[in-house]
Amino acid sequence: MSRWPRWPRLRLWTQLAAFAALGVVLTHAAHLVFANRIASRALAREQDALGRIIARQIALQATEPLLVEDLVSLNELVAGATAGEGVAYCFVLREGRVVATSFADGTPPALAALSRPDDGPVVVVDGAARYLDLRVPILGGAAGEVRLGMDMAILAATRRNLATLLGLLAVVVILGGLVAALVVGRGIASPLGELLRAADRFDPAAAPAPVRPRGSLEIAGLAERFNQMMLRLRTAHEEQERARQKAVATERMAALGSLVAGVAHEVNNPLAGVKSCLRRLRHERLPPETADEYLELMEEGVERVEHVMARLLDFARPMPARLEAVRLAELAREGMSFVEPILRKRRIAVQLVSQGIGDARALADRKQVGQALLNLLLNAGYVTHDGGEIRLRLRLRPGRCGVSVEDDGPGIPPEIRERVTDPFFSTKPEGEGTGLGLSVTRTIAEANGGELSFEFPGRGTVATLWLPEAPPGLAAPPAETPPPR
Repeated sequence: MSRWPRWPRLRLWTQLAAFAALGVVLTHAAHLVFANRIASRALAREQDALGRIIARQIALQATEPLLVEDLVSLNELVAGATAGEGVAYCFVLREGRVVATSFADGTPPALAALSRPDDGPVVVVDGAARYLDLRVPILGGAAGEVRLGMDMAILAATRRNLATLLGLLAVVVILGGLVAALVVGRGIASPLGELLRAADRFDPAAAPAPVRPRGSLEIAGLAERFNQMMLRLRTAHEEQERARQKAVATERMAALGSLVAGVAHEVNNPLAGVKSCLRRLRHERLPPETADEYLELMEEGVERVEHVMARLLDFARPMPARLEAVRLAELAREGMSFVEPILRKRRIAVQLVSQGIGDARALADRKQVGQALLNLLLNAGYVTHDGGEIRLRLRLRPGRCGVSVEDDGPGIPPEIRERVTDPFFSTKPEGEGTGLGLSVTRTIAEANGGELSFEFPGRGTVATLWLPEAPPGLAAPPAETPPPR
């Protein structure tokens, strides 16, 4: 199917100038046509009137010579008529016969025999020459008639001169219209272009640079409204950012509460060992080497408790976003270490599937992405049955790398799949969830330049946290030392 050609887009002031020029050209073209036609008709009427006056004068003067048959005087009279400007020829007819003529070789028979329906003028064409042939009777036609030919070259020259003057006037008006259109168009387009550049530069996270109102009243009013709109967007962005940070902090504390119960035994086990060592050191006399071994065990237990508590405090403490190269495998292992104590009680296994891309790195904030991944793991653990399995799978696609959390739960019903990331939407019983987990996870993913996607393979759910792939030259920070066991 054929398509219309796509014309190039022009600037506003160029379009205004083109429209102005086109309007002036069309107006002057119409003016030139009609004015030239009206002027030609007026000139033709004037030439006809002038020719008839001359012909009547000749008819009056030719009456006496014609009655007395004074052909010499009659020829002098018609010859003198052609001496006037605009008169091409003159001859006198009597009873259809030429009795006096201004033609040196005699009047052409076709011209003399020219018939006309009335006494009106007739245009005679002789090659390129055109004549207005007039007929005036002498003594009412009883004595004959005078035939006078007015040269229409004067009319054509006058029309050409008029067309030239009108054309020059049209050129002057067109140029003036172009200049005026350019000035007016630039006056309109320049402030609008400034508004476009300000819109391109606008960043709701930074203080807006107001646009100076200028131009017409409407455009100046538009600039003022634009400045007010930028302030409103800036305020809305700040409120949205505060709400996002509050939601992230709320979900972080909710996740922290879920972790505390599972981490308790991670603290209780080394504490129990420390208490046992202290009891033996206090109540038994032990050899020095045994006492030193107990002291080392106590130190390891305290370090383990300290490491667990430091990780919990670090998770709960809000920090500004800091983008860096993060190894996805390390993030996955850290998330697994957080949820394993909780899932171990329910005999749920957590497995990392790297698929040969264990070195994949994302450009993201380590703490924020860690919280997002932890939210996905806690959700997966909630829906997975006891004795089930959760898989963390590393994935790649052009420009993106991601971690998929696959559970063995019942899946998400189709009617609520589009709502799972809505704030405060939860399928958990009242009191067991905030409804912010997936919403905060999506917010974190988008804040880090990524996205959160879901797949439904039939049973269970696959939630994938996609993040921008880190540039090759950006080094990843060293991995954290795992806690002693």
